[in-house]
Amino acid sequence: MQPKHVSEHVWNGEEDRKLHIRRAVPTYQGEEQIPEQIFPFLLQSGFAWIIKMGYLKINASLISALIERWRPETHTFHMRCGECTITLQDVSVLLGISVDGLPLIGPTNLDWADLCEELLGVRPQEDEIRGSVVKLSWLAHHFAQINNDDDEEQVRRFARAWILRFIGGVLFVDKSSNKVSLRYLQFLRDFEECGRYAWGAAVLGFLYREMCNATDYKTKSIGGMCILLQMWAWERCPTLAPKRTPSQVENTPLGHRWLRRGNQHIGNDDVRVFRRKLDIMKRHEFVWEPYPSTVISLLPPVCLVGSFAWYAVVPLICFQVIEWHQPDRVLRQFGMQQPIPESPSQPLNIHGITLKGKHDENWGQLFAPMIDQWNNRHAFRVDAYPRQEGLLSFNSDYMVWYRRKTKMFVDPANAKTATLGEVAEALQYMVSPQGRNTCTFDDLVPYVEKITILSEEQERVTEPVSHGPASERQFPAQQFHMLQSSIETQGIDRRRDIVEAEEYSQQMAERGHGMYYTPQTFAEYPTQMYQYPFHGHHTDTSASQQSFVY
Repeated sequence: MQPKHVSEHVWNGEEDRKLHIRRAVPTYQGEEQIPEQIFPFLLQSGFAWIIKMGYLKINASLISALIERWRPETHTFHMRCGECTITLQDVSVLLGISVDGLPLIGPTNLDWADLCEELLGVRPQEDEIRGSVVKLSWLAHHFAQINNDDDEEQVRRFARAWILRFIGGVLFVDKSSNKVSLRYLQFLRDFEECGRYAWGAAVLGFLYREMCNATDYKTKSIGGMCILLQMWAWERCPTLAPKRTPSQVENTPLGHRWLRRGNQHIGNDDVRVFRRKLDIMKRHEFVWEPYPSTVISLLPPVCLVGSFAWYAVVPLICFQVIEWHQPDRVLRQFGMQQPIPESPSQPLNIHGITLKGKHDENWGQLFAPMIDQWNNRHAFRVDAYPRQEGLLSFNSDYMVWYRRKTKMFVDPANAKTATLGEVAEALQYMVSPQGRNTCTFDDLVPYVEKITILSEEQERVTEPVSHGPASERQFPAQQFHMLQSSIETQGIDRRRDIVEAEEYSQQMAERGHGMYYTPQTFAEYPTQMYQYPFHGHHTDTSASQQSFVY
């Protein structure tokens, strides 16, 4: 879906788009604080750690630049060093909210006014509720103050209202940014029971959906837990993070260290600056394993509960939002070698499902196959591959395949600079036995003027080839036949305009193998150094039936 992706608009020189971050953080008595009386109930429900992070400021330019590299087909960022993504491991370690437990799905046709009266002690008037939705301001008005003489039940009600405000204002933000669905209130009846749900998986799934929608150039805002996306980038991409990284706070989720210096972390607010940093990022500047044993040992137990789910290829469920978790595409984030991955797991026909006109649907029955797969997540863990020692070679099977499948650069101005490193490979080929038989000095002339700025990319062209393990399809791609009369089954790109990429220069015209220029003279040697596929190696690098070539 590259012709419908925001990066295509950027490549063509259209106006930069900086996303508006939709959120409304709950406050108490006009301050960014949490009433201490409700904290025991926040602990029981599992929200204590994550709610504290709601006040961290978000850099909209950083988020916008990252979205330009997000691929809805695979739920991964396409960086120059390969695919990477936010996984359930990041949710656990950074946020301290459970990624294991029951899927977040339930009825959507309850009597919501009755539920409000039962669990909040106040009944919304007809003009104060629309369907299952109430305004966040309505909750703030009725739960503005806790009095010292309030009984335990009233404090419980206040805690439910506070969590609901956080859900609607931070975790699962709708397009209005000022309303919340009462369908989440049904999970807050009993705080201990609430803690048995996989809220962390729902948070990640909802964020995935928001990120996928935001890859449409016409989309102007993004909701979901963008704080998670920002902290993920800070932990893994030091060039994007604040200049000074605070030390870890013992017995708290890792993300809490960013709260120690206050919340003034905006810094540069120019999307072009972050886009360039991502375009020219060297492979050693991405941290594949930011959570070593020294970090894990200082985390509270909640950050490690259900850690087996970190490796599971499963659907992340939040009512109608079903987004696939695909750690099999980013095994280097778990210290393993990355084979050439198979087709994306996300079924296209459920990628754009909404609740519109479906409030009477039995979601538990409709999504039964996905719920079964989540409940059986132990069986969908990725196999253990050999450990990745050091950086993956630029000439490995995976990287050769990856460069053919992706768009390496978002801004052509940055591509012009960074791709000069490819000249070194051309020169390396010219002095190889094959090159000496076919090349002349006339072939060298076009590269002479570019040779002076090769130094930053030179180290990778002299490395030996290291083969990655061949991959086999562990979990067959699935299509779920449901709601076939709904136009939403056509996917999230059904309303997007197609944009054709403009040719930037004569040198960059060869884009069939990604943004890396492959001279026609050497086309039969894709690495420009080694003949590929390598003798004796049988990895299939051809596109699969659901290829995400763009």
